[in-house]
Amino acid sequence: MLEAEVKLALGAADAVALRARIATLGATPAATHHQIDTYLAHPGRDFRGSDEALRLRSADGALCVTYKGPRLDPPRKTREEIEFALGTDHATASTLLERLGFRAAAEVRKHRHEWTLHDGYVVTVCIDEVEGLGTFCEIEVEAADVEQGRLRLEATQARLGLAHLAPIAASYLELLERRMH
Repeated sequence: MLEAEVKLALGAADAVALRARIATLGATPAATHHQIDTYLAHPGRDFRGSDEALRLRSADGALCVTYKGPRLDPPRKTREEIEFALGTDHATASTLLERLGFRAAAEVRKHRHEWTLHDGYVVTVCIDEVEGLGTFCEIEVEAADVEQGRLRLEATQARLGLAHLAPIAASYLELLERRMH
């Protein structure tokens, strides 16, 4: 399975309308998290050039490592994703990764409000308040292939009343880096 995702920038009115629409559709509140994502640079290859990412995420005391493969369907972010939880603290995990040659490249901090919507398949809808960037919506679905992912994302975006918003291909990390330069 692939993870298919679309990111949309939300103005204040869009964010209010989206929260109301989520409630109307009967979405289940899944969680609210404070997340700190540390993106890692590989010692022997350029993740930016290969369009991959390795991330160490701290969310409410829990820690996980995520590998994201190259995007298959820009501006949507359909890609392979491998994630697993770590039963240790951030300092220990960081030390291990440093010993293996990885180094922290950048950090993204956000508050994520998450809902689950069932539409014949499971949809995760997130409203992210990203430090230094603003408010965004991310819609995530699992799909067997790129076309199924695209169709599910487009249908969900329309159902949420967000069809007028253009998908953003860049990651939060890329958006923050652009803002700094």
